[in-house]
Formats: sequence, structure tokens, C-alpha cells
Amino acid sequence: MQLHPFQRRILSQLEALPTGVSELVKASLVERGQVRLGDAVTGILRSLRPKQPMNWDPWILKTGDVYRLFYLRGLEGQVPWWTVSNLHGAVSKDLENWQDLGTLLKPEPNHAWESGRICAGCAYEEDGVLYLFYSAGGKEMPDLRNEAIALATSTDGIHWQRYPHGWPLIPDEQDEWYGRCNLTQHFHWRDPYLFKDPQDGRYYMFICASAKTPGNFQGCVGLAVSDSIAGSYEILPPVAAPTVETAEKWPYYHMERPQVFYKDGRYHLFFSCFRIYLNPSWLNQVNSRKITNSTLYWYVSDQVTGPYRPMFADESPRGGVAIVPGSDRVGMYGMNFLPVDDGYASSGHLDEFIAYGWYHRLHTLGVSSALRASWTEPEEIGLFFRKGMGK
Repeated sequence: MQLHPFQRRILSQLEALPTGVSELVKASLVERGQVRLGDAVTGILRSLRPKQPMNWDPWILKTGDVYRLFYLRGLEGQVPWWTVSNLHGAVSKDLENWQDLGTLLKPEPNHAWESGRICAGCAYEEDGVLYLFYSAGGKEMPDLRNEAIALATSTDGIHWQRYPHGWPLIPDEQDEWYGRCNLTQHFHWRDPYLFKDPQDGRYYMFICASAKTPGNFQGCVGLAVSDSIAGSYEILPPVAAPTVETAEKWPYYHMERPQVFYKDGRYHLFFSCFRIYLNPSWLNQVNSRKITNSTLYWYVSDQVTGPYRPMFADESPRGGVAIVPGSDRVGMYGMNFLPVDDGYASSGHLDEFIAYGWYHRLHTLGVSSALRASWTEPEEIGLFFRKGMGK
């Protein structure tokens, strides 16, 4: 699941070029030319990988000496590309050689809310049981534009059963914090990430959502909490969100694939957002050369429930852009971190990660031990990527 180094170098160079135009942003003639150039080179790279399926949004759970990979698989060429997807799996002991497990979870036609697609999620192990928190959407309107979160469990990692009690989790229409996207009327409620807080032992679920605020840039990271892993979960206010006062210059249409770590007394939140879904008003005020599709955003808080703020202050040499240094040229979207130290939750040793995601131009996964991120002194160096460390 690793591209040839030459292909990775090409993608790193292409990453600075735009990949398309959304209804949110108007592209200049120069940008449209860059899109055509990037698409042409991408087409050549894809031709070198004929008949490959469309894969995206991987996440990994390590149990013992086994890495369990979960990812989404759809149909190449489907429009929109995210409307059809199943959950696939694979296992490995070295992150290089993988055994394909096939389809682990399919849409359920008897449940309108998850009849069309499985969306990204996370996995957790506790007392010999594997917990799969996943998001899903419907097949037909209005459920096509709705998303919800549910739970499946397994004891072998191959056979999964949907959990029958207390799910799906979704805010109701009268919820005071979360609502539909004003532009597309999409109800964003996906990409759950489960975090067991070492301070209070409770289970916090971070969620890609939309805040009830004016404007087209309503992306927020939602939150739910439970005293037990299987729930029930109480929906809480978002941990990072626009307000009525900040909505005009809030950067994000959505904040995808959130992930949280606890280090040195603070909580660190990472998430992704495609550049075409960023607020032009915000881009005009920052060093936008460092903002690409693979840019990973980095927020921090003293409390697990937030509020989370950009890691770097506006007056810092980084120009107020709260990003993981080096992420802008990796070429992968939705990057997550896998701690190298298996016992980091109890030991507190959170110094090195394996970084993984999916190459959005080629619709293929980027999962191996070759791409590392080292955490040194955050205020001085932050995270940086090193290549060539794997097989």
C-alpha cells in the first residue's frame, strides 16, 4: 500500500496545484490552467495503475502484534465520488505486507439512514472486544444528504455485528449547536474519533459536523461523551466552531477526520480540509502557499471539551497558520497518526508517529512504516515528516 518513490515525488510537486473548483470558490484563469496541468499528469499516473479500485479514508487499530486496517472502497468514476462505499479491511504485522480481509461492512438497505454508503470512523479494543464506530449515509433523498454514527462489534476483526442499543447517534433538527450546511443542505455528522481521556476515564467522540451559524463556512468538530464505550453518548457543544461573530472569516467548510492526543497536559486536535472548501477571506490573510489538500491542521486545548485554538499564535513566525509542518507536500489527504509506542496512553511517551492517509489524486491508500512524524518541542519545531524509514 505504498507508491513507488518516484510517484510520491511527482505527487508532492503536484500538491501545490489546485485539484478543482467548488461552488464555494471562484478560480482564476491561472488556477484553471493549473488544474488542467495537474489533471493531465494525474491521468498519466493513473494509467500506470490500471483497473485499481477507488480506496480512501484509512484508519488503523493495533491489537497485540497485528495492525488492523479499515478503509472505504467505492466505484471509480461514480458521481459524486462519495455516494457509494463499503468498509474493507486488511491485516499486517509490519505495515508492509498485507492480508486482504475483503468487505467488513456494507450499507444496510433496511435502514434508510445507512442504505447508501459507509463513511469513515475509528476502531477501539477493550476487554477482548473490537469496537467499530462508523458513520453512514442514505441512498435516496433526503437520506442521501444525511449522515449518522453507529457502532459495530467483533471478537475476531472479520465478522461484525451492528450494535442494537442506543444507535444511531445523530442530533435532532432542533439541536441548538449542530445543523445543516447552509449551502448544500448536507447534514455533516461523520468521521467519529473515540478518545478515552486519561484524566477522567470517560469516552469522548470527536465528530466532523456543521455548526448552526450563518454563512457557507460552518465546519466544526462536534463532541459526544459516555461513561462506557458502547454508550449511551450525550451530545455536547462543539470543541472548535465558528460563532456568529467569527462566521464571516471562519476558514473551514468542514473539518474532516478529527484525531486527538493528550501530551504534556494539553489536548492536541488534528483534522483535514480540502483547499477548495476553505474560506477565500481566510486564505487571503495567511501564507496560502502552505495550504494544500494534504495540509494537516493542528489545534490545542487545556480541556478535552475545548475550546480548541490554533497551535501557533498569529504573531508567530509561522504566520498564524496552525498546520503540521511538512504536511502540505505529502500529497495525502485525511492523514492520521499511529503512535509508535504501543503503551503511550499509560506511559505518556508520545514522541513519534507513523503518518498515513490516502493519495487523493490517485484514489489509493498511503499506509506503510516509511512516513514518520516526530514530535519534539511543539512551540519550536512541531511535527515534521521523515521518509525512508521503512522497508
